[in-house]
Amino acid sequence: MAVAHAQREAPAASATRGPRRAVDVLLALTVADLRGRYGRGSARLFKWLFDPFAVVGVYLFLVTLILNRPGEAPGLSIACAVVAFQIVVTSIVSSMDSIRQRASIILNMGFRRELIPLSSTLTESTAFSSSVVLLGLMMAIYGLAPTVAILWFPLVVAVNLLFAAAIAYPLTLIGLWYEDMRLFVVSLARAMFFLAPSLVPLSQLSGQIADWIKLNPLTGLFEGYRDALLYGQAPAAWELLYPLAFSIVLLAVFVPIFRREQRHFAKLV
Repeated sequence: MAVAHAQREAPAASATRGPRRAVDVLLALTVADLRGRYGRGSARLFKWLFDPFAVVGVYLFLVTLILNRPGEAPGLSIACAVVAFQIVVTSIVSSMDSIRQRASIILNMGFRRELIPLSSTLTESTAFSSSVVLLGLMMAIYGLAPTVAILWFPLVVAVNLLFAAAIAYPLTLIGLWYEDMRLFVVSLARAMFFLAPSLVPLSQLSGQIADWIKLNPLTGLFEGYRDALLYGQAPAAWELLYPLAFSIVLLAVFVPIFRREQRHFAKLV
């Protein structure tokens, strides 16, 4: 009877250890990446806080000082777009190098390789999480108090992260198979940023241009941030559902491909 009881407990324990081990591996990969980027000294906190300000500052200088772009809180409007985009583009860059950077553990350790793209996204989102400070500061500068719409902000960020993770899967494979494509992919990502309402919000666009720009999944993310933080209103359904659907399709197509191809990674690194 004791033997039968142990046999029943074994599958349950194995099922529990599987997800727990996956989380442990994911956290280990992410922590290693963050330590490699920021080091171990006290300066790492300063760099972590400063990175988003440095990135957004370039666009703020361009639009508010050089172009003198009018509009409601232009600095915050730009920050909403840049923060959403940086999570995506840094995940793209990180994922394209991720297999080769982890060549030693791929060759010498057994773990679920499909966690590598997720680790890239988690690393970049953690690295850029200090941007929340930037967004709060920009709201304070423009005298914008949070409204009840800010409760939508975590959901918008969650869709943003899912989109970044979904993009990471195909681009991890592209970075492994076609290393020379990296500059092209990054340039394409930057083009998608400017083909979305990044420097100019969607409310200032009209006609066919506005309709075409909505086909860019980044548009919904940018406007979702603005709705929650700038306009004080709930995001429109399409702003969340369109990038969400885009992400689900990418995951449904490329996760199985990634799982099939991961057995060959050791031959290519």
